[in-house]
Amino acid sequence: MKKTMLTLFVPLMAALFCSTSCGSDDDSSDPSTPPTPAPQPTSYDIYTAGYKTVDSKAVATVWKNGTELYTLTDGTSDAWAYAVCVDQETVYTAGYEEQSGHVVAVLWENDALKYTLGSSDSNSYALAVTVSDGNVYTAGSTTVNGSLTATVWQNGSELHTYSVSPASSQARAILLSGSDLYAAGNLMTGGTEPVAQVWKNANAYATLTDGTTPGDIRGLFFADGTLYAAGSTGETATVWSNDKTLYTLTDGSTSAEAMSLWMTNGTLYTAGYYTATNFEEQGVIWQNGTQLYTLSNGTATGSMPYAIAAWGDDIFTAGTLFGNGRHATVWKGAEILYSLGRGEVYSMYVVPHYDGE
Repeated sequence: MKKTMLTLFVPLMAALFCSTSCGSDDDSSDPSTPPTPAPQPTSYDIYTAGYKTVDSKAVATVWKNGTELYTLTDGTSDAWAYAVCVDQETVYTAGYEEQSGHVVAVLWENDALKYTLGSSDSNSYALAVTVSDGNVYTAGSTTVNGSLTATVWQNGSELHTYSVSPASSQARAILLSGSDLYAAGNLMTGGTEPVAQVWKNANAYATLTDGTTPGDIRGLFFADGTLYAAGSTGETATVWSNDKTLYTLTDGSTSAEAMSLWMTNGTLYTAGYYTATNFEEQGVIWQNGTQLYTLSNGTATGSMPYAIAAWGDDIFTAGTLFGNGRHATVWKGAEILYSLGRGEVYSMYVVPHYDGE
């Protein structure tokens, strides 16, 4: 069953990655000239965030290059690290933890709590984070008058809320492009189905579905002046370009979603899933709208990818491998790069390195 929409989150059902803005790879002013390929990195540092399972508790955790960097909580209560972003070697992680009977949005700086974003007397969720010029922006949702309301925080203080009363909304992704801040997720007003919604700065920007079937946005990416979004329309995994459908990745016959996307050298990669026969969700990577490969461990084991990043032919995906429980996993291409143990990875931030650095 699809794990989306506007019900309160079951913490093990998740989404999202650290959204960052991206400029064009094309340095030419002549539109007939092919884009200049970006240089290929010689190595990478791969930060991932999620949780590990310890004595049946979810412990918010950050890994670097397949090795635990630190745990963010002590395991007394369940907690989930949902998004990670790195700024000049400072690691920012957004997520939520159980506090006094509620789930509360929080932000960590390195291995210490930086901000408690939500209130201890209602549910709130932090699902995405990005950093610019020393400012940390976090997106998620808070409970207002009994309904989830999409929220963006700046340096721990509420910056924007996005809703239309009476309504429910969630912000699942955040992205900065120049001075503009984009957030995206879903919005439900009245008796309609949730619509896939993008907000820009303080205002609604684009509604990508018509409300006849559920819509949702899980990831954003900006390249060459175009805003790309990944999500779902009804049961169909969908990618949008600005306010238009670019690709329908699945045929709608089974539940499916696009979870994250990344463009490199003019090629758009999308990570998502469809529900397969005989096992759970099957993770998939699409290239320019066409299935490139599936993610598993070589057996009939399902998977759920939450984040993707790519440079040239190096494609990294982070998520969950199913089979005898949930296992936090990072893939390079179709092969497992890191097996991180019992738990899940929800977010990934990759720092490329080049010769001479």
